[in-house]
Amino acid sequence: MYIEVGPSGIDISAERNEKQYEIEKERLETCIRNILVDIRECLPVLKQKAYKIKNVLHLPEIARNMVEAVKMVDETTLTPMAAVAGAVSDAMKEYLKREDLDFITVNNGGDISVFNLSGKPLRIGIGDIRTGSVTPYIVKIEGLKDYGFATSGYGGRSFTLGLADICSVLAENGAIADAAATFICNQTNVESGQIVRRKACEIDPLTDIPDEFVTVSIGNLDKGLIEKALHNGITVAEKLKKDNVIYDVIILLKGNIVTTMCGDKNISLEVNHGH
Repeated sequence: MYIEVGPSGIDISAERNEKQYEIEKERLETCIRNILVDIRECLPVLKQKAYKIKNVLHLPEIARNMVEAVKMVDETTLTPMAAVAGAVSDAMKEYLKREDLDFITVNNGGDISVFNLSGKPLRIGIGDIRTGSVTPYIVKIEGLKDYGFATSGYGGRSFTLGLADICSVLAENGAIADAAATFICNQTNVESGQIVRRKACEIDPLTDIPDEFVTVSIGNLDKGLIEKALHNGITVAEKLKKDNVIYDVIILLKGNIVTTMCGDKNISLEVNHGH
């Protein structure tokens, strides 16, 4: 079921006893509207760098979850808005859990929250953000019951400070995955005359990162620059994985790929028509 409310376009799938479960669309639309109202009322707080936010007790649950996710990833550079799409997916998933379902996926523009009671194998394809086409890469997830999967990248619906075409993160929930994908993608960065950046506020006066220089154009990068950008991204990703903030990450740039996945039994990377 696809639902569009305000800025959110959400695809929801649910099962009970391995059969498709139909949900009242109007009820879900009301739930999404309520979530968006909670976020909108907290925007002055949520647009601040996370390290400035000391007291969250007065905030609604979704805002607290956004703040918590960003503080886990990097409270110095990120605002809680870095976790907003994933947090909305999480909130919808938690709402649907009340229906006694055994399988739920909530896909909010590519930021996905999953509840998979049986832990049955699930495959998530990696799509190209700019073209909307599929890549040959597929993440196979087995044995995990509750998790999030989010993607950031140059050309996506949000600003990035980095260069990666695709940065996809698997974490314990959608908010953390969303924040981590944003942060890691921001780190896939180098200095080059082939890269054009502008202050975010010049493009969007309402942005939560007005003074940051965001990537607006990427020209031809030589192999050394590509490798350096990927190294910068995977270095911070490996630290987040070591600190148990994320499960795994995949980063793609100009046809090159790096990943933290090492073929464990729960999470693996598959490639169509290749090795």
